[in-house]
Amino acid sequence: MNIKSLLLGSAAALAAVSGAQAADAIVAAEPEPMEYVRVCDAFGTGYFYIPGTETCLKIGGYVRVQVDGRSDDDFGGQAGYRTNTRAQVRLEAKTDTEYGALTSRITLRANNNSSNAYSVNIPNAAGGTDTYSSSQGNSDFFLEETYIELGGFRVGYFYNYFDTGLPGETVLADDRPYNNGGEGADTLNNSIRYTYDGGAFSVYGQVDAFNSQAGYKTDDAGNADEIGINGVITGKFGGVTADFFAGYDFDNENAALASTLTAELGPGSLGIFAAYSFGQNRYFDASEWTIGAEYAIKLTDKFSLTPGAQYWDKVSLDSDGDFDGGDAWRVGLTADYAITTNLAAKATINYTDVDNGTDSADKWDGFLRLQRSF
Repeated sequence: MNIKSLLLGSAAALAAVSGAQAADAIVAAEPEPMEYVRVCDAFGTGYFYIPGTETCLKIGGYVRVQVDGRSDDDFGGQAGYRTNTRAQVRLEAKTDTEYGALTSRITLRANNNSSNAYSVNIPNAAGGTDTYSSSQGNSDFFLEETYIELGGFRVGYFYNYFDTGLPGETVLADDRPYNNGGEGADTLNNSIRYTYDGGAFSVYGQVDAFNSQAGYKTDDAGNADEIGINGVITGKFGGVTADFFAGYDFDNENAALASTLTAELGPGSLGIFAAYSFGQNRYFDASEWTIGAEYAIKLTDKFSLTPGAQYWDKVSLDSDGDFDGGDAWRVGLTADYAITTNLAAKATINYTDVDNGTDSADKWDGFLRLQRSF
């Protein structure tokens, strides 16, 4: 056999084997196309589509570091300072439906100091309740504003009117200058609200279930009437916004009225808050009436100053929940500085003077805050 015959035979054999392998070859399946996260601009910035759905999700929150300080006062407050770090995470999902945007919000918050104290009553097997409480500093996340919203209706756990307040830290809408034993400033509750928004004019009505952490509400427990109703009318006229609040607490059988006005004026924004209470209630009972004002001056694109002042008349409550006398006033200054995008510093100093009809006291308080939002 010569070399030429050997080479031709080998080539023929290789061709035959290759043809047989090609007939039996396994073809790999093409990979599924990867679905990347898509931006959703239907509800504003920051939303993206949850893969495989038409629901848009926005993740936000902040990290805050704060140092508080206060002076002595004759009502038992001792001079000192405290530090706190807070984390808050908010998830907001929106879907377009035939009834409008279906919205759900979940907010979780944790503090590292004792301002995160809580007490919860949980039903037990014997038909009573067991109380679980924590007053020590802890970093457990707890539920903040969380609700479902559709077609003007909102139901869930959310804040009422008095949480909004003015931009500075001097005028107190959801707090009091003196602990008079009232129940006001109960701003976060299980509630249901319906809002009509006509653009320049809006109105809402709301029902609040107070103290929902107590579990079942019964006549025997004496808490079946812990319910309130309230409503707000708001009008916008150019650079001026004004609203009027009215609420009634069925448990205390007392009402509260309030109004806030904000207006673009000169180099800044003027805000005025006023409230009137008919007696002890969970909406507002810091005093029989109060009025406060702040003026936020934007000195540069990054820096603003907000001086403010507030006066309260009849700050004391008697055993029947009626206002008994005394007054208080408060002045202060708040500074805001935007260090860079989503990083801001805030500092405030305030002076409060209280005469409760029997004793008087004054104090200084303030804080320094650094907050990174996202």
